[in-house]
Amino acid sequence: MLLLPNGLLQQNRHSLFNIPYSDKIMHCGLFAVFTFLLQITMLLNSKFEIKKQYLISLIISVVFGLLTEVLQALTYQWCGRNFDIKDYLSDLVGVVLSLLFFKLCEKKIKKRLQNEK
Repeated sequence: MLLLPNGLLQQNRHSLFNIPYSDKIMHCGLFAVFTFLLQITMLLNSKFEIKKQYLISLIISVVFGLLTEVLQALTYQWCGRNFDIKDYLSDLVGVVLSLLFFKLCEKKIKKRLQNEK
């Protein structure tokens, strides 16, 4: 979704896109989900202690967000999308909110994951 041509979204406008800052909300939501799933994957498959898992998830998500914005800038002539610092900041907000939410629910998540093994 982050590299879809800009005109494609405008041609198929839904009511969601009429909401002010809906693109920022989508960036935040996409990166919140991405980071949450990454953190669960780390919890299930990593032998690192939990603090390192958080740090790794944070680094991967932040770098991925930056790379998607750079790719948008590099593919401007094809996609009509640009590097937007506000989009990147929205990505970062999603990452931080996701990690905070995960931290708040960490014990419940661990317990549930252990019960499913």
